[in-house]
Amino acid sequence: MSASHMTSPAERLGQAIVVMVGLVFAVTVGGFILRGGPADVGIGASPTPAASATTKAPEVKFTQDTCCTQTARSMRATWESSEKVQKAAFQLVPDPGFPCATSLDPSGMKGVLSCQGLIRGATDYTATLSLTVGRDTFRYDQKFRTMGDRLTDVKWFTEFENPTGDPLACAAASIRIVQNYTAKQDPQTAEQILTTARSYNKSRDPGLDPVAIATIQKRLDPNNNYHYYRFATREEATKSAVYWLVRSGKPVHVISLAGQHDPLLIGFTGVFGTFYDDPANKIDQVVVEDPQRGDMRPETANRRPDKYRTPGFQTGQPLGLDEWYGDEWWLRFVYAGVVSGVNIDRNDGAYPTPHWGGQFVLLVDDADSEWPSDREGRVKWH
Repeated sequence: MSASHMTSPAERLGQAIVVMVGLVFAVTVGGFILRGGPADVGIGASPTPAASATTKAPEVKFTQDTCCTQTARSMRATWESSEKVQKAAFQLVPDPGFPCATSLDPSGMKGVLSCQGLIRGATDYTATLSLTVGRDTFRYDQKFRTMGDRLTDVKWFTEFENPTGDPLACAAASIRIVQNYTAKQDPQTAEQILTTARSYNKSRDPGLDPVAIATIQKRLDPNNNYHYYRFATREEATKSAVYWLVRSGKPVHVISLAGQHDPLLIGFTGVFGTFYDDPANKIDQVVVEDPQRGDMRPETANRRPDKYRTPGFQTGQPLGLDEWYGDEWWLRFVYAGVVSGVNIDRNDGAYPTPHWGGQFVLLVDDADSEWPSDREGRVKWH
């Protein structure tokens, strides 16, 4: 983008850091090996039975994306056992009010923990996996806290690394923000990302188009599975952005300014219940980080001086829906297929045209790791 500029709610897979029981848990990604044994064996492992067990307790590895302090509200975690399991059961506490279960692979060596809705935000949970091996059952606890209505500690970066250069790096700066938040790594500047990712464009966009954004986000971190989705209305796009924010626990790219800008939605004010069409859902504001309008330096003030700037865009600026829907910087206009005489719609023949043109476009981590980054997302959620 130039800066003149998304099945069931249980679909979460992701990155893992394997740590031994008793070590400090990772903040963003959870991969934990738990060992069954007596109750004092270590944090998270409390097998049942303990002293009377006649079977060797298996080691169990949990992998839960975005674990463990701002965990996604879609409960999904994979587990692997070092021993063959005959039976597996799963309980989530506190009770979310809808079914949760674990699968058991035919191999008996792995499974997936999931729930049939979005669990509550800002809540401490314990996921207990019970595995039967031989005549004995062993219990393994995974503790985590879900994200609230907004992500915190999402480090902001400016698109104006070169204050006098062409303002084409807004999407690249947002990619950098997502990469830094999800992987806790910052390998490339926005200008470097822009240079690298332009070759992935499927259009004549002078900056980065939705395919390039999704592709480079994945290449920077294979555990980020972003795909773009199209919407007929700004209201559906906004509701879907909030849904995917809480479902994935990751920032959402919102293509705005008629296809020329890429701010990040990192939160909202209001209520989002247990599923997309929950009658309780009510969005009052969106909370946005903006790589341009958070830059407070005097030397960049000549870039769209008609638009206010505030440090709030560095940490998450609340925007009322009147402004969000009515300002051309945000979602007043659909994605424009042609800008300044240049056709910036997708043009590689993969889809009929117009494709992005006339739509509202988001990029979300839908956890669909098997689907290519250059394809429109295929996950259904309503």
